[in-house]
Amino acid sequence: MTSRNLSEEMTLTGNGFLFDHVTGLTYTLNTSGGFIFQKILDGKNPNEIIAALTTAFDVEDSTARNDFEEFFELARVYGIL
Repeated sequence: MTSRNLSEEMTLTGNGFLFDHVTGLTYTLNTSGGFIFQKILDGKNPNEIIAALTTAFDVEDSTARNDFEEFFELARVYGIL
């Protein structure tokens, strides 16, 4: 999903605070964003993340897919992924 070594370059706290050790930038992720990012750190693929979102947040597959795609695009724009 990304060429960065996220597990070494990023720290995600339980309350959604994300620190980029390379750039020194910090981000605040909402609950679903933190969930998605943690799954990316865990090595899950997009389909696994979407399935996990539907279960964890009790949403339809289409909603989970849209949320994942929006998060992924914004994370790329901000240089996180």
